[in-house]
Amino acid sequence: MTAKTVLVTGAFGQIGRRCVRLLLERGHTVIAVDLHNDGTDAAAAELAVTSGTLIAVWIDLLDRPSVTAVVTAHRPAAIVHFAAILAPFSYRDPRTAREVNVVGTANLVEAAADLPTPPLFVFASSAAVYGSRNPYRHPDRITARTPVHPVDQYGEDKVRAEAVITESLLPHVILRLGGVISPDGAGRIDTDALLLMRAMPRDNRMHAVDARDAALAFANAVDRAESAAGKVLLIGGNETYVLLQRDLEDDMMAAAGIGRLGPRTGLPGDPDDELGWSFTGWFDTTESQALLDFQRHDWPQTVAWVAEAQGRIRPLLRALGPLLRPTIRLLLRAEQRRDGRGAFADPWTLIAGRYGPDVLAPTDF
Repeated sequence: MTAKTVLVTGAFGQIGRRCVRLLLERGHTVIAVDLHNDGTDAAAAELAVTSGTLIAVWIDLLDRPSVTAVVTAHRPAAIVHFAAILAPFSYRDPRTAREVNVVGTANLVEAAADLPTPPLFVFASSAAVYGSRNPYRHPDRITARTPVHPVDQYGEDKVRAEAVITESLLPHVILRLGGVISPDGAGRIDTDALLLMRAMPRDNRMHAVDARDAALAFANAVDRAESAAGKVLLIGGNETYVLLQRDLEDDMMAAAGIGRLGPRTGLPGDPDDELGWSFTGWFDTTESQALLDFQRHDWPQTVAWVAEAQGRIRPLLRALGPLLRPTIRLLLRAEQRRDGRGAFADPWTLIAGRYGPDVLAPTDF
């Protein structure tokens, strides 16, 4: 394997830092681009001892001159672009999210396109580009050829960013991610998490992927440019990661130590409503696995990884579980009554009511 210089944005995030580690272990020089804070500084220090060469660069992708300067100075052979404001955080400020997710991508693409040798551009996209997936009307697996039809601002941002990349002259690979799972945020219970728990249909199809496997997919895309370039590939786990929303949430609650809330928690999706569902749907990963060979874990291994990472808090949560579980159930039911919800989930009405109508993509997008 030939060592090369790889620029990675969002380099110290959930997938980014795991991808950076793999690239460093393969002997590549990594230009790790991210915003500077205590968390990213600690991640950079941890990765600095890995084999290979790590150069941390603290810039905002909206700072176009700085982006151009970094790309021009290092002339990477490949760029892996993770940096984004993800949903539901993007819902709090859709305008700023669009600047980062689309304009930031454009700044990076334009700087890369000006290099004498255009680098491979590997982009982290999302299942959100497919929008609401009613499994009664669309029982088939999602493929790279499934038409995109985003229902929310975040999915629309990813569609726009993909277009920026595909319309450039850069060789590229677009990886559309399913639901990425790692210990980083698993078991987190806050207002956003509770909103999503009660918003999403309990029988929504979810295709998850272990963050370690997702990182491997991106690292392998860098090293398999000849076979991967020009492809849109779907990144989900093997068949053990083909789940329903309620089962995924319950497995994560059990891993955190709280325990399963049960199959009747939450509302079902409306079989007659095209927009009453969420992403991710279930992926056909045949092509992506054949090209990138990234599915290394099974779902029980991911659940065990999350559980192990909880450390000392897990025994405490397990002890409190008999009190926490009914409390969470009561809280979710109370929220449903307060919201005046009917028999079905209707997630986007609830989400738009909480964050405002700007979180929704135009109906004619």
